Amino acid sequence: MGAMTTPSDPRRIRSRGKLLDAAADLLVSGGAAAVTVEAVTRLSGVARTTLYRNFPSTDSLIAAAFQRLLPAPAQAPVGVPVREQLLYLNLELTRLVQGVPMQQSMLAWMAMGRSASEHDDVGELRRGVVEAYAAPLHEALSAAEAEGTLIPGDRDLAVAQLAGPVVMARIIGLREFTDADVERLVDDFLRDRLATPSGGHDDQPQETPT
Repeated sequence: MGAMTTPSDPRRIRSRGKLLDAAADLLVSGGAAAVTVEAVTRLSGVARTTLYRNFPSTDSLIAAAFQRLLPAPAQAPVGVPVREQLLYLNLELTRLVQGVPMQQSMLAWMAMGRSASEHDDVGELRRGVVEAYAAPLHEALSAAEAEGTLIPGDRDLAVAQLAGPVVMARIIGLREFTDADVERLVDDFLRDRLATPSGGHDDQPQETPT
């Protein structure tokens, strides 16, 4: 009988790494549809039984491979007003979503309603997506609220207002957002959330040019 392996066993770690390398290569070359058990085991040289010991389903394997390909979170510029921070972050997100095919493939795959639990690979991917896409916006919003620049509110809803239209447009195939579109998203959001020096809404009417 072969020796037992544990999750920290070097052999299992090497096998998992080979499987993820193969799955990531297949994702890049052919999208999620190319990541099959047969293709991954053939490319990695790892046995099918070993694959299933590491990944209980194909969805689990694909999610873990996508996780490897997630970008590093963008960092908002420091020492600038919140508008410039949010505009920078949203422009970076827009370029990523619209300009990197792998990110588009990942978002579309996740939008198909993959089931996930807190501890499986699909759940890990969703947390990674939140970290890559939403966390920088959360941080900028939280800091602006703390300093009194923004009126406190639901930050998840704020992220959805800022980033949601860009992601949704890409998933369902609408036209791409331009820099001017993104600027309008940010300004529309700030119109209701900017605080006056006294702590209220910044709802003073703009002067009409004469």
